Amino acid sequence: MTDFELDHTGVAVRDLDAAEATYRGLGFNLTPRSFHSGSVEPGGPVVPWGSGNHCAMFESGYLEVVGLTDAALHSSVKTFLERYEGAHIVAIGSGDSQTTFKALSSRSPGVKAPIRLQRDAVYGPDGSETRLAAFSNISIDSAYFSEGKLIFIEHLTRDVIWQPHLLDHPNGASALAEVGFCVADVTATSDKLQKLLDIESKEVMPNVARFKLPRGTIYVMNEAGMAKWTPGVTPPCIPYVATVGFEVRDLDATRRLLNDNGVPYTDHPYPALWIGPDHTCGPVISFIQA
Repeated sequence: MTDFELDHTGVAVRDLDAAEATYRGLGFNLTPRSFHSGSVEPGGPVVPWGSGNHCAMFESGYLEVVGLTDAALHSSVKTFLERYEGAHIVAIGSGDSQTTFKALSSRSPGVKAPIRLQRDAVYGPDGSETRLAAFSNISIDSAYFSEGKLIFIEHLTRDVIWQPHLLDHPNGASALAEVGFCVADVTATSDKLQKLLDIESKEVMPNVARFKLPRGTIYVMNEAGMAKWTPGVTPPCIPYVATVGFEVRDLDATRRLLNDNGVPYTDHPYPALWIGPDHTCGPVISFIQA
């Protein structure tokens, strides 16, 4: 078994400027805007893509807010937004991509060969330098896994991504803790994830299964399970990457920030706060006491 970990999730947005303001209002310290380039096909040349992002980096994992910057160029964001605005990408940190590709291919159909993706990233506290951030990504074919854009990622330049000055957030977020899929059939999706991750799920409440990784958690729920978790939230479609959760150092401080910024929230009992899709560009976002 590979020690997989929850690496990042990506929220596809229609208006990157507006989404940047939204996520800063939620208390995230975002990176300056960065623009993607990459291979369109495995082994192909690296070319400019039509998307850009802002990221919120944590001690463990990160959040990507991604949108179109040039509709004439290749970008998976176009396909995402045809379905809904919100979380689509669920990335699993996997180490060496070639080794991971062999392991995944032996257990599951739909595993695509690694492709290289890269972007220029502002480097240093004063933003005076630009360095290349590079990744090797294994995608799972959407014909097999339609629940979201599931990728297994090897970071080739971790020092460029996880810069110390980026890790402090006004909302106190310290880790990407969890991601939840809302699906039609919990058992069917769990079976696919079990093959890919090589771990078994556990039913934590009716209609909700949990995959506990060495770092981070993936939940699989149906609409009935989601209705118990986040009452009143209606999925835009099924399947849907429904929930994204972050650990915070001091939940009371997070609550004060949301109050100051006029962001409505609901209390989870465990303890945590959750914010509905109307205030997050799509996903239900939870802040969880670490």
